[in-house]
Amino acid sequence: MFYKRAKKGWALAVIAVLAVDLACATSRPRIVFDRTSGYGRVLVLDEGRRRVMRFGSPDGSEQSAIEPANPRAVPVEYVRYALIGLAHHGRPGRVLMIGLGGGTFTTLVHRALPDTVIDAVEIDATVVAAARAYFGLREDDRYRVHVADAVDWIARGDEKYDFVLLDAYAGEEIPAALATPAFFRAVARRLAPDGVIAINIAEMEADGQAAARAFAAGFTPFDCRRTPVDGNILLFAAAGPHAEDAARMQRWLTAWDARRVTDFSLAALAAQRAPAPECDALGVSGPRPR
Repeated sequence: MFYKRAKKGWALAVIAVLAVDLACATSRPRIVFDRTSGYGRVLVLDEGRRRVMRFGSPDGSEQSAIEPANPRAVPVEYVRYALIGLAHHGRPGRVLMIGLGGGTFTTLVHRALPDTVIDAVEIDATVVAAARAYFGLREDDRYRVHVADAVDWIARGDEKYDFVLLDAYAGEEIPAALATPAFFRAVARRLAPDGVIAINIAEMEADGQAAARAFAAGFTPFDCRRTPVDGNILLFAAAGPHAEDAARMQRWLTAWDARRVTDFSLAALAAQRAPAPECDALGVSGPRPR
């Protein structure tokens, strides 16, 4: 009896060890895409339940992230805050994004607002290939991705946009051509009347701070948010004075939440206000209600 019990206990211990080993193996980051283009190395890793795009190395900063088993999840903090820009406009019929990453922002907007026309511009075809293969990027006649230099693409077109998100500003890796007064003037010409533009800056140091100042000088900022965990700065602006219609914005936020396309309340997120010294330094706090 003792032998049988000991043998059974030994077997259970082996099973427990194997289960722990299996859990560790499945949670260990696994590279599923690794390709180097003329612009650098692009990687996609499965990290537990999250799929992440990184540049440079497996330890590089996150460019995009999704949870394949939970399409309502929005793991990257600044993407959640960028959605506030749509609410600031209230009727975003045309959206432009500069810098694609995994396409998580534009894909989410396309799913939530299928009648909205979306253009995304990305200079690196390898990034676009990774987004299509691993992040669910599916283009159609209302959702188009353009492999192009943003400076050239902006200059040669004339379509107007209700909301523009500039998302190519990651600390010291900011392309110099995308932070010049000339570029911001060109983008301003692509804004529709009452259009709203936002810029996401990952690091407010050196180039990031200079880009934020140039953006604030080229537009009229009316809202600034600092993401509480990652510390990204999102500046929301217009080509001229912007008077917020608070009631309309709240109705839009409520309608967004009713669609249940995200696993968080955008209305609750928009209502949160945390100290942001970086915003104070730029002279931008919150929107002015109409």
